[in-house]
Order: sequence, then structure tokens, then C-alpha cells
Amino acid sequence: MQKSVIFITLLFHCFFCKNAFAQKEIYWLSHNKEDSAELVKPLSIAISTVTDTTRLLMASLPQYQFNIEFAHSPSIGRLLRKLPNSCAPNRVKTPKRLKDNIYSLPLNIALNLRLFYRADANLEQLISNGLNDENKLISITSLFTGKSTYTLGIDAGRSLGIFLDTQITALEQHNLVIRGGGESTTSLVKMLSKNRIDFIIDYPLSVNQALKKIPTSLKLKSLEIAGSPDYIVGYVACSKGEAGQKIIDDINHALLTLYQSHHFYQAHTRYLDKAGLTDFNHAYQEIFQTDIPLQLHQ
Repeated sequence: MQKSVIFITLLFHCFFCKNAFAQKEIYWLSHNKEDSAELVKPLSIAISTVTDTTRLLMASLPQYQFNIEFAHSPSIGRLLRKLPNSCAPNRVKTPKRLKDNIYSLPLNIALNLRLFYRADANLEQLISNGLNDENKLISITSLFTGKSTYTLGIDAGRSLGIFLDTQITALEQHNLVIRGGGESTTSLVKMLSKNRIDFIIDYPLSVNQALKKIPTSLKLKSLEIAGSPDYIVGYVACSKGEAGQKIIDDINHALLTLYQSHHFYQAHTRYLDKAGLTDFNHAYQEIFQTDIPLQLHQ
């Protein structure tokens, strides 16, 4: 495991804490190697909804020292069980995880999870047979009928929500390419570009960011998946026990304040098309149980 210990409070102005030596330590587990660098960048630098909301939360908890550690997705669950003062941001709830971890209030909302594929005539024909009247993919399994040799690339240990996880689990093993390691979206997009896999499921923002990182002329298309939730909610998961519960209590207190902050709202909306703003506002009010925070003009 690659470990990077970062004193977040030095970044977010140590004077907010009366006694820096009284800080409590949290092992902050991330499946993305880039987080160690991105989480210490100034809040004025927009990166992604996941990173921006996480930085806002960390800045709201000056009583803690965040020791950021990279771990592969499957290992995070084991570490959360092993380390009593460990947490992982942006975790999707699943029945198994709920048995092993304590979860915070919602941390962020990720919208528009889609199926991505190469602009390829054979794939286009395959997909055309699996669309409903709304031009949405009927199901993931509709792509892998009979003796199909097409493959879906997924990241080991990552949850895409119960609805899609159930469909992916139903696929034959030869139709799945499961990869480990960090930078999952970038790695999977690279695999698409090299024809090593045929499909991935991810967020448009993440895929577009990955395309900017790799030297490729790859053209991708995407589809909505019928019945898939409009959004996926990310939470902070912490180890069960007294230490984990205290951290969750503090996180929840900070989140209730953040929900009413325009900076927190903007951490989501700056990455959205205007056409999707109305639907997002409904989701924001439903998930965070608050009115849309208005921007305060100086």
C-alpha cells in the first residue's frame, strides 16, 4: 500500500484549531492515487464534484488530522474493519457494506451514470437491438445474449449502486473484465481505446477527464440504461465502534451546515449542463432535505 500522510489543516488554515496538537487522527482511505495531490489543492481550484465536496468537508473538520492513504477498492472494506479510526469518502451503500461500516449523511450526488462504447459499426448494430422506445438500453444483460464474446470492463470492488450491481453480477464471467488498481476510469478508457474491452459504465465528467489525459483519437458514444436511478449518492463510511461513531457524528454535524452553503451546491452544479439543472435541484432538495442555497452577493 502506498501511503501519503498529509496534514490537511496546514492547507486549510491551522488557526481555525486552538490546539493543533489536540487533533484527532483519521485514516482517510481513497481508491484513487491522485487524491493525495488533489485533496491538498486550494478550494478555488475546481476538480470534480467528488473531490470538491470532500475538500469542503475536510476543511469543515479542523479538529481532525487526515492521513490520506491509497488502497485498492477491495482493500478499503478490509481496512475499515481493521482500523478503528478509519473512514473512506464517496462510498456507495450496499447491503454488505452496511453490515461492516457506519455511514454518514449523504456527501454528494453523482448524476448521469451511462454506458460508454466505441463508435464501432458492429457495436452499433448490437446496441440497436437492445434499445427501448425511449432509445435507452433495456438492460446490461441485453448486450450479452447467447454466446456473446463482448466484454464489460469494471473496477474491482467498485459499486455502481444496487440496480446496476445486480445486472452486472448476472453476467457470465467471460463477459466481464475486472481490473484492480487506482485511476479506474482512465485505465478503463485506455482499455477501450485498445479494443481490450467493449463497454464501460461511468459518469460523463469522469470519462471526459480521462480522455484528456490519454493520447487517443478515440470516439465514444453513450447511452442511458433503462430503470437506472437518475443519481447515485456518495457517503462517508467509517469503521464500526466508538471511534468511528464519534467521527461520523462530527461529519454529520459539518454536512448539515454544508448543505446550506452555496459553495457546496456549486461543487455539484459547476459540472452540470444547464439543461439538467432543474432535475438536479429536485435531487438536491430531496437528498439533502434543504432548500437550494442562494449565492450571497458581497
